[in-house]
Amino acid sequence: MPVNVGILADLGPKLSPKAAIILPSDSDFANLTARWREYEAPSISAVVKVAAESDVQQTVRYAEEHNIPFVARAGGHGATKALSEAKDAIQIDLRSLNQIKLSKDGKTAIIGGGANVKDTVDTLAALGKRAGPNENKPSVTGICESVGITAPALGGGHGWLQGQYGLMADQVISARLVLPNGELVTVSDNSNPDLFWAIRGAGHNFGLVTEWEYRVYDDQPAWSYEIFVYSGDKLEALYNLANEKLKDQPPELVYWGYIIKVAAIDPDHPILWFGVIYNGSPDVLSEYAKPFHGIGPLNVQTGQGSLHDLAVVTFQDVDGPGCAYGMTSLRYPIGLTSYNVAAVRQVYDEIDNTFRRVPEVAGSFFLLEGYSTQAVQAVDPETTAFPHRDDKILITSYIMYTPNAAIDPIAREFGKKLQQYLLDGSDDPAHLRAYVNYANGDELLPAVYGWEDWRLEKLRKLKVQWDPKNRMRYYVPIE
Repeated sequence: MPVNVGILADLGPKLSPKAAIILPSDSDFANLTARWREYEAPSISAVVKVAAESDVQQTVRYAEEHNIPFVARAGGHGATKALSEAKDAIQIDLRSLNQIKLSKDGKTAIIGGGANVKDTVDTLAALGKRAGPNENKPSVTGICESVGITAPALGGGHGWLQGQYGLMADQVISARLVLPNGELVTVSDNSNPDLFWAIRGAGHNFGLVTEWEYRVYDDQPAWSYEIFVYSGDKLEALYNLANEKLKDQPPELVYWGYIIKVAAIDPDHPILWFGVIYNGSPDVLSEYAKPFHGIGPLNVQTGQGSLHDLAVVTFQDVDGPGCAYGMTSLRYPIGLTSYNVAAVRQVYDEIDNTFRRVPEVAGSFFLLEGYSTQAVQAVDPETTAFPHRDDKILITSYIMYTPNAAIDPIAREFGKKLQQYLLDGSDDPAHLRAYVNYANGDELLPAVYGWEDWRLEKLRKLKVQWDPKNRMRYYVPIE
């Protein structure tokens, strides 16, 4: 029986006055269900726009009673193979749960489970300024502004500030979680501590977060950046230098790179885009950036600004190509401790050849995220489910193209090949390390959740305990 038959009568009266049930016949259904990636997306039969925590509970209970799949929605950027297994599902739309409240001492904030990165950054900045002149209250968030706060944090959550403060998951003091049976629990070091461990790295498998208690920090300096563009023949010089600089990278510094086709700069070959990004004075930044001038860039862009300005310059703002809706985007991540420059050359040459052979995928990009990791590595790796704290670099192929079923197998082969070059050239070719929030979804589970036997064993036991019917199985499922 279709989900929408009876849902209005059965579930509607149990919801709060501001909640709404949206069916496929309603005019805003398509907009509410649109995703960053439609490829292998869940099929949705009804959207429940929740307005209160109790609405989440009632919707989950309704889904449980009628054996209907459900998926949560905040930013809409989740993209992994298992999502396509959610057939005729209820979408629990959390976006109205986007409240952000700063504590009296300014050290923590309550953040709703439906808030996105831009909501959080902008609201914390405004709340900080109300607390005192020129105050700001930054915290660790993801990069793309339109991504939700919750899903990245559940998988660990990389971000600009992680060298100074750790991952997004490391900022969590407690969370309010609706379990797959509709029960509401609080998780923290002192309340359901094993579940608290699990949701910080493998949290997509355990419940729906309605509210976070989250650390925030005192005002930070503005961000300074120098963006270098190089031709492909500079690859060896650039990434040999990057390897050297990673050895003494301070917590405030990020090296962020792309291999990308920009026809206005080079109509024939991909270019190397490389950002030296510093949370502080441009005078200090210039000392870190100085050696990169010696490689012979085609051009250099310098600037200073806010986290929003940084999102714009790295193409991760709400309107940026990295966050745009409507494209097919396949991701093939790998965590590394350093660059194997010969492998990066193989990647570049494969990209160059494929873009010319298959122009439909020439809008793809290859992302090299070189965050600082001091605060990430300062956290005991056994205290959270996030398994990849030793990695210094996160590299991801984003194979992007206008939806086209004929291109799908070519794109998959392309992305896998790029990932394999890097794995073969890594310090541990037998063990892929794939960040769960970027995972394609067909990786071996230890590659995503950790190669130590005890990690997956612990997650599986907790899964049986907290979700015995395996209702939460649509995002890199543990089982």
